[in-house]
Amino acid sequence: MIATPPPSPVRAAFEALGRPDPSGPPLAERRATLGRLHGAVKARAEEIARAVDADFGGRPRAETMLAEVALALAHLRWTRGRLRGWMRPRRVGLPLEFLGARARVERVPLGRVAILGPWNYPVQLTLLPLAAALAGGDRVLLKPSEHAPRTAALLADLLAPFAEVRVVQGGAEAAAEVAGLPLDGLFFTGSTATGRKVAEAAARNLVPTVLELGGKSPAIWLPDADLAAAARSVMAGKLFSAGQTCVAPDYLMVPRPRLRDAVAALGAAARALHPRPEGGDYASLLREGARERLLGLLEGEEAVPLLDPMPPPPRLGPYAVVDPDPDAPVMRQEIFGPVLPVLPYGRVEDAVAFVNARPVPLALYVHGGAGAEDVVRATRSGGALVNETIVHVAAHTLPFGGAGESGMGAYHGEEGFRAFTRPRAVMVAGRWMPALAGRPPYGSRIERIIRLVLR
Repeated sequence: MIATPPPSPVRAAFEALGRPDPSGPPLAERRATLGRLHGAVKARAEEIARAVDADFGGRPRAETMLAEVALALAHLRWTRGRLRGWMRPRRVGLPLEFLGARARVERVPLGRVAILGPWNYPVQLTLLPLAAALAGGDRVLLKPSEHAPRTAALLADLLAPFAEVRVVQGGAEAAAEVAGLPLDGLFFTGSTATGRKVAEAAARNLVPTVLELGGKSPAIWLPDADLAAAARSVMAGKLFSAGQTCVAPDYLMVPRPRLRDAVAALGAAARALHPRPEGGDYASLLREGARERLLGLLEGEEAVPLLDPMPPPPRLGPYAVVDPDPDAPVMRQEIFGPVLPVLPYGRVEDAVAFVNARPVPLALYVHGGAGAEDVVRATRSGGALVNETIVHVAAHTLPFGGAGESGMGAYHGEEGFRAFTRPRAVMVAGRWMPALAGRPPYGSRIERIIRLVLR
């Protein structure tokens, strides 16, 4: 007799989730789970900051506390406080042919879902979708990124007491196995290239997916933009976590006559934000080879250093790349680091056409006066922000997601709850509904009904 091999850790974790109740846990249980998770994250906030710092080889505690811990805690509180309203069934009216019936639409759990987390914000971008899934009443298989192993181990330990969640660790093979499971939903955050592979694997089992990807998010300065204020905004967004942010400005477009002034303003803003770049307020690059890749993008370009002094290796200080060729590598790749191409434009319409001729970005930033809203309306993007950068991600009332190569689906707040549930239509029939007149046997009565419908 041939012994059956034991299931892999990924398959075992998936099977351990069990079959969730079709309607999911009651409101009180879901709120209690979110409250316990909030308490666990708050109690281990300093541990989280130390783990992330160690994984990055140097990341400011303030950045982790603000972008990882505080944002996750705020999102958990927001979700817990509004869950009752999100779960409430919505009564809907019916056409006259259903006179006597009543109907509602209720949100029910997807079932067993998986979350594949990224390395750049390994806590926030794992816990926010997890909060949405728990609010939706799902069971969750969660795989943190192997590129932030200390944070992944901490998350596994933090989530061990939660029966609704199973954490699996491992590399690309484990992620591929998760994506190939017969799930009821799959949530992925990462690169566009990997997102394609995840979607392809999920499609084999017809698993609905939410893909939060990246892309080249542009910033456009209009002719009336305040250069100093716009530069502070762009540099703050670009240099947070040394540019390792999916919504960081990836390139900047400025009026041609203001090109050199714009570069000077970026340098002044960077120096004001990081007066001591050799200290601990400037993050390191996490991925192995990232520094060499970014320096490679500068080859053959006019690269202007924006800090003086620049931080020593292994950190990489910020550079402005002045007027690169639109087909240069620095304009084809998502940069994901402290390198900012600055391109001049002639007319605002030219800048709009440049953005629209490229894949849909995850975010669009416009700095200027009354014409800013016109630029937003004329361009496509996952989200848009006027006169600031990246902070829209922290607004729980706004959906967050991309389109095209920057992703599909959205989450945050109620949109996250909707991403991890599905609408179920429920009708309670009336005894004498006119619609029942369409049953056989057919005859003159049916013909009269058909003539009435076709009028």
